[in-house]
Amino acid sequence: MLQLLTPRRVAVLGASENPVKAGGRPIAYMRRYGFQGDIYPVNPRRTEVQGLPCYASLADLPQAPDLVVISLAGSQVDAALAQCIAAGARCAVIYSSGFAELGAAGLAAQQALVRRASAAGLRLIGPNTQGVANFQTGAVLNFSTMINECAPQDGAIAIVSQSGAGAGILYGGLRRQGLGVRYMVATGNEADVNVARAVRGLLEDPSLRLILMYAEALRDTGLLAEAAALSARRDVPILAVKAARTPAGQATASSHTGALASEDALAEAFLRQHNIVRVRDFDELVEYAQLFERRERPRGRKLVALSNSGATCVLAADAIEQNDMLSAEFTPSHAQALRAVLPAYVAVRNPIDMTTALLGQPGIYGDALRTVADSGAAHGVFVGFPVGGEGYDMSYFARQTMDFVAATGLPVAVGAVQDGVARAFRTCGLPVFGSEFRAIRGLALLAGYEEGRAALRAGAESAGCAGAAAGLPVTGAAGGAAWDEPASLVSRHGSDVVGCAQPSERSARRIAQPIPSVLASDATPRCASMASADRQMIGDATLALLAQAGLPVVRHRVCRRQEDIAAALESLQRPVVLKGVSAAITHKSEHGLVRLGVSAPEQAHAAWRDYQTVLDGLGADFGGLLVAEQARGDFELAVGAHWDATFGPVVMVGHGGVLVEAYQDMQFLLAPFTRAQALAAIARLRVARGFAATRGLPAVDLHALAAMLVTLGQWFAQQQGAFSSIDANPVLVSRTAAPVLVDAVVIPCAGARAERIRSH
Repeated sequence: MLQLLTPRRVAVLGASENPVKAGGRPIAYMRRYGFQGDIYPVNPRRTEVQGLPCYASLADLPQAPDLVVISLAGSQVDAALAQCIAAGARCAVIYSSGFAELGAAGLAAQQALVRRASAAGLRLIGPNTQGVANFQTGAVLNFSTMINECAPQDGAIAIVSQSGAGAGILYGGLRRQGLGVRYMVATGNEADVNVARAVRGLLEDPSLRLILMYAEALRDTGLLAEAAALSARRDVPILAVKAARTPAGQATASSHTGALASEDALAEAFLRQHNIVRVRDFDELVEYAQLFERRERPRGRKLVALSNSGATCVLAADAIEQNDMLSAEFTPSHAQALRAVLPAYVAVRNPIDMTTALLGQPGIYGDALRTVADSGAAHGVFVGFPVGGEGYDMSYFARQTMDFVAATGLPVAVGAVQDGVARAFRTCGLPVFGSEFRAIRGLALLAGYEEGRAALRAGAESAGCAGAAAGLPVTGAAGGAAWDEPASLVSRHGSDVVGCAQPSERSARRIAQPIPSVLASDATPRCASMASADRQMIGDATLALLAQAGLPVVRHRVCRRQEDIAAALESLQRPVVLKGVSAAITHKSEHGLVRLGVSAPEQAHAAWRDYQTVLDGLGADFGGLLVAEQARGDFELAVGAHWDATFGPVVMVGHGGVLVEAYQDMQFLLAPFTRAQALAAIARLRVARGFAATRGLPAVDLHALAAMLVTLGQWFAQQQGAFSSIDANPVLVSRTAAPVLVDAVVIPCAGARAERIRSH
């Protein structure tokens, strides 16, 4: 699957004698770094380039090239592609700019290139790319100056970046840390090969241990999900920076869920659900690569910290708490064993402050590490040496640390600010960080990755079964060529999501109970008929539809005639809520069409008359009276579903009520998802801090709430886009009862919608 990056014959269109120019660099790099294949410079104005025979066109080459580098003006690319196709090349790397980055005309020209290449079976990387590199074979088809500054070294890390400069930044950062890089792929405008396709293709290399990914937009999310599943199976972490975090949302006037679902919020949900570890910037990608590319994995979140500084111990304790890690505790017997190896004036506790005793007794450090290993208390270790000058045998400490890693298989992160200290530990191949917080954040990211990987692998089969039952496509992680077949012009979306992300040890882990039975209304509309509606679904039809979907809907009745009011009141527990039914009104309370605490029939008859008068005055239809039991809750949530063009079916849960936009306290899930994922999303809400048992009050049943979200996600995904959005607000959440939906708006995907009357 890596044939594109392992060419035997490379042609360079626009070849230059000058190794500083873009058309000269790949030739110079390939010759310098041991490429064993054939290099064919192509330039009609030269007979020789950098000591190699130069050809006037691809048609003049002695053999067909596997790959062609196009280093020409954008206006010449179309003719260059014609040469590539005629010569039988399999891939073209297009340095040239002047395409989609310039606007609509450039995009149209770029799409024309893709259509032509795809029809001929020619893959494209770029245009507007700095190129690709395989440092194992010397096929360095990239013009980045960073390769000149930092000599290549083969390794087990791959870089995939939309940005060519970003790829160079990552390459340089890794090499300065002494880490080797095998592949560097800059996807540029992504006319054909995008980040998802590149990541999936690179995972075919069985010796890779880490992929660093930079993306400004997530495309081909189905393929990226497939790559993530393979990453989990093979334990090849994907560390990612997803740029463009600003809330340039996909505002949909009729849908809170759509308006609140910014592209970045959905990207965050996608990456989390697929255990792609998101970090903030290039610096973090480089810094945490040294920890993730190793094979040690934590088996939990308990850390032991050791240092020769009391201040470092305090900062480490803070960082453990701040990063949702746990400070490991020693049993009495292991504490006694630790007491035997530490000086009498050193407290036996975690973090372990060995003070300046290490100056005269360096063996204390190794003895303490061995005691920690024997205790089995730690899932990972932080070692802090902020001071390590004369008198400290740092090489000895580094070797002892490496022996500990080899004996236990546990990850260790070292905190060191002095160059000599950092160098000693790096010489032993240990990951070194410039602060306690960054080192422990790295261990926390690694622990989260390992939790997510275990959950992703365990949940893949059950998620696949759930998707199949719902009629959803499920992508198999092992199938499909990621690079070799021509690109499809139809993007794959996120409905083929598999896997789950595990909540942390501090999250609830009880087995969820089934959601409570639903008491449906009189009407039970079929989804097919609703999908063909030409307006938003009004209250009674909405509640009936959601009840049919298996969601906990408030008990209610709809009175189409005024004489039905008495029977409706008798069948429901009073007091009740009365709402005027009208397809033209979305926010009924703004027009006085909602009354609470109604018990007597005469109150309901008065409401009927008043609502009819109000709606007549607005020129809106009057469809009767919705009578619902007045449910009570301790919290109001907003729950919704929205169909996103990139990610497919999206479910939102957040702090609800009339201030839902002001709170901005929400989480998103991409359907289908698991109950564990739903629980984790709920736990991330700020309002969820109040859900715990407190001051004699019972806790909210989070599992009933999570089950409701799972049901909504499964049902909405099964509709395959029949509805553009569902917004249920409020959903009443009680400490003593199951959650209940009391109001909702459903927008079918069909035709023109009814005009809505809103207050101004």
